[in-house]
Amino acid sequence: MKPVALHEIAGWIGAEIVIPSGCKLDGNSVVSGIAPLHRATAGEISFLTSATYEKSLPDTGATAVIVGAAHSTFDAPCVLLVHKNPYWAFAIAASRLVTPSKPEQAISPHAHIDPTARIGSGVVIYPGVYIGPGAEVGDGTELRANVVIEHGCKIGKNCTIHAGSVIGADGFGFAPGPVIMGAAGGIAKVPQIGIVIIEDDVEIGACSTIDRAAFDATIIKKGAKLDSHVHVGHNCTVGESAMICGLSGMAGSSSLGEGAILAGHVGVPNQVDVGPGVVVAAFSMMTKSHLPPGQYAGIPAVPMADWRKQQVLVRRLPEMEKRIRALEKLLDKKQ
Repeated sequence: MKPVALHEIAGWIGAEIVIPSGCKLDGNSVVSGIAPLHRATAGEISFLTSATYEKSLPDTGATAVIVGAAHSTFDAPCVLLVHKNPYWAFAIAASRLVTPSKPEQAISPHAHIDPTARIGSGVVIYPGVYIGPGAEVGDGTELRANVVIEHGCKIGKNCTIHAGSVIGADGFGFAPGPVIMGAAGGIAKVPQIGIVIIEDDVEIGACSTIDRAAFDATIIKKGAKLDSHVHVGHNCTVGESAMICGLSGMAGSSSLGEGAILAGHVGVPNQVDVGPGVVVAAFSMMTKSHLPPGQYAGIPAVPMADWRKQQVLVRRLPEMEKRIRALEKLLDKKQ
């Protein structure tokens, strides 16, 4: 990793360089690595976003720490790079400092690529990958081990799909038959003849599944990021720069707006449209469409402020029950 001067990194991310009074370094100091705040040593850069970890700042061995305005006046032994969004700034800096290793051979001989599939330039394909008939993989995309791209599906440029993910499996389209004389008439499968379209700069975590549409296309738009173990059902649309965290699922024909976020274990039922800028807290279920931007939580999900009030009331239920029973006894005596 090539050493880079702090003033150059500050230029990358648009950060202000602050030199605390106890710091003997300056903007010309160099770093060549990244590390957590409590483990960082000389020549490494770290970040601080939460007051929970600020106790590590006075003793850090890092050459520089990316911080927000709230921590810009701390008397730290290192250079502070002050940014309004320190976690984003650290991600940008780290991605330029660290270059992940790629296999020497761009396309593994242990992958199966159908002769009718189209593969762009600079594509990296790991062992065990299957790319079906008529599928397309755009320039610079990386398919990790055992990824499956089913027939006809289209993957854009500079995407990363991690190990074990399946793009284009049949959607869950089944029509239960009528019940006649107490016996079901069988379950008919609805043909899933659509495709999956993944636009540019999308990242999909390990063991995630994105089902093909029944007739048109399931679409993951530009810049979206999906965690591991995420399921996107048939005919869904995931908006630009949206994020879905692990173990969340979208049922068929639902959608996620631009910049929206589903935290872990979130459910989106069939045909529900989660609006742009909506953030759904972990273990919630969004049951209403087109809600305005903001934070939501609960089952069904409601605005975060309302959910917090509900939780306070839930904790008081045992006490309220006792009071109600006591009042009932008083009423019974008066009768």
